[in-house]
Amino acid sequence: MQPYGDEELNYFKFSSIMLNEFPKALRQAFKTMWDNTFGHRPGFQKWDDSNAVRNFFASEEGGLTRVPVHQSFNEWDCTALFQATIYAGSFALPDSKGDQKTLSDLYVKPRGVPPGSFHTYVVSPGRNNAETFALAIDQLRLLRNLLCHSRSSEMDKTAFDQCIQEAGDAFKALGVTTNSTDAIESLTESDFPTNEVRKLEQGIKEETRAYITFLEATRSGIEELSQKVESTASKEDIAILEQKIDELITAQQERGVQTKSSGNILTLTCEYDRIPSFLRTDVSYFLCLRDACAQATSPKLLYPHELTSHRLTK
Repeated sequence: MQPYGDEELNYFKFSSIMLNEFPKALRQAFKTMWDNTFGHRPGFQKWDDSNAVRNFFASEEGGLTRVPVHQSFNEWDCTALFQATIYAGSFALPDSKGDQKTLSDLYVKPRGVPPGSFHTYVVSPGRNNAETFALAIDQLRLLRNLLCHSRSSEMDKTAFDQCIQEAGDAFKALGVTTNSTDAIESLTESDFPTNEVRKLEQGIKEETRAYITFLEATRSGIEELSQKVESTASKEDIAILEQKIDELITAQQERGVQTKSSGNILTLTCEYDRIPSFLRTDVSYFLCLRDACAQATSPKLLYPHELTSHRLTK
């Protein structure tokens, strides 16, 4: 076996942190959030991972959730844990107008962090614990996405050092020890034999596959949206559309990935003038995403801003 270069080692190290330590941190964060929100309420209980408490969570989510509540939360992956925390209705809080918003809607979306970037800070300036948890959890999501979007198994020292710093800051904000990440950071080539590298590669593939699976699960919602906007929209219809778009944006943001057919330019044709003007951007985006999913024969991972090979025909 050829010796690994420094950049390959960096990639393996951070892959190990993401696959092994991120889920642990997210589970601890979820448990803390649950206990602080529901643990003291009459009729509820602190999180003990029992069927009963997982059913409580499912009930708080309205009985509909993509979190596999039939499984122990020790089996929930990063994707499920993001859904169970910053995207969960269970932990929604009122905004300035009194409307209930998920932590992502309330604290993450307003920051407008572009793909490939990170939050500049994860500790709330106003010492708001909910905001801190939302930003720290989302920072781990951004780091996870960055690694899964990587097109090579290398990471230069600058990127590696930044990722380690960002992950460490997020862990500390969540009250999670960084001992394990510090230990992994100091590993050497001898700590990554071939079988361990293969496990890491398989783990990254599974994380990536989760993106595609989730997109397939949301395609029915996208198709429902496209059919709706092709008819004249009433105020009630527009309200429903806004809600559906918010749901789809949340789903897409959580995955942060799209697919397209290799070498093909996708052209979107729809009755553009019938779509309310304030919905056109989101509708065209999701219709294009739907077509991309349907046409993709060899999916590859892209950042959201890279899906530019579509146009609306009026």
